Amino acid sequence: MSQETVAARDLLQEIVELINAGQTFSDIHIEQDAPPMLKTPRGWQQLDSRPVRREEMLPLLASIDLDWEDKIVEGAIDRPVVLTSCRLRCNVYRMSCGEKVTISIRRLPLQPLPLDKTGLPHYVKTLLEASKGIILVTGPTGSGKTTTIASMLEHLNATRNAHIITIEEPIEYQLQRRQSIISQKEVPTDTASFSSGLREALRQKPDILMVGEIRDFDTADTVLHAGESGHLVLATMHTSSAASAITKLLAFFSPEQRAQRAAMLANALVGIIYQSLLPTESGDEFVLASEMICNHNQQAAPYIVDPDKMHQIADFLRRKEDNMSRGLNEVLAQLVTRKTVTAKDAMRAAYNRLELHEQLNNLR
Repeated sequence: MSQETVAARDLLQEIVELINAGQTFSDIHIEQDAPPMLKTPRGWQQLDSRPVRREEMLPLLASIDLDWEDKIVEGAIDRPVVLTSCRLRCNVYRMSCGEKVTISIRRLPLQPLPLDKTGLPHYVKTLLEASKGIILVTGPTGSGKTTTIASMLEHLNATRNAHIITIEEPIEYQLQRRQSIISQKEVPTDTASFSSGLREALRQKPDILMVGEIRDFDTADTVLHAGESGHLVLATMHTSSAASAITKLLAFFSPEQRAQRAAMLANALVGIIYQSLLPTESGDEFVLASEMICNHNQQAAPYIVDPDKMHQIADFLRRKEDNMSRGLNEVLAQLVTRKTVTAKDAMRAAYNRLELHEQLNNLR
């Protein structure tokens, strides 16, 4: 049978059926002239063997953006699509010298998860009791940073009378007013950039600020000043550990500025959460492993202000003087001991594999 006589597939309907089937996945990759792929806890898997034709992609592309064909010439398109049971973050881009179109889809729940359902320790709520300062959520792409930040904001929304302003690209969770006023701004629709949105927000009477990502000098500088001047600031970064978030943030500044900014960060930092998603031992679900640096009573400050002491943060995490700070390997070892994850997957998630290997050997 020729390709032309094969019934055209309804991609949007397939996505809805896939979601309703209850299969665990985080992303869908739909590439022209290739079979669709799912990102499952065990990695990318082919949905079926049928390549997706360009004409079959058109209805889905139109539902993402009616003017997608004109806009994609300028660059990738980021748009949300809201379904009855979830929200899809869709990124449309060209490849193969403009010959092919691809749709990258991230699946998100309609409502933020309750904080105690994220997999973070229950005492993370203690960080959110701070009236001012900086909370960083870090980790690689696809580690659940957006979900964690949304859960934190929803907790603050439910428990605090405040004005919450978010700067996002794009807006991923629509927050509804509860105890707090909610102002969500999207880059570049509502504000030109993260840094300009943050500067504008400081003149709009915020109590709590959320910055989708710290990715340049201006944003980093404004976050530090906002955190030090009486606002609670939540922000995400892409880093490989909690400690490297400190190094990366300070690296936005010149050597001449760094000592002063390090002092500001040491004073303003509430905590850093580094997180990674692993497959469960069965491979059917995701499980969160997290690392936390809590700056309770300025305990982490000495390691921030003195670059020569940064390497000692690992020892600080092991000592757990505040019963809150903890290293990633401790959590990974616990997950392996409880048979929640395999030792192999834990080793893949670790950034200090030698230490974890020794810990796991000691548990045998």
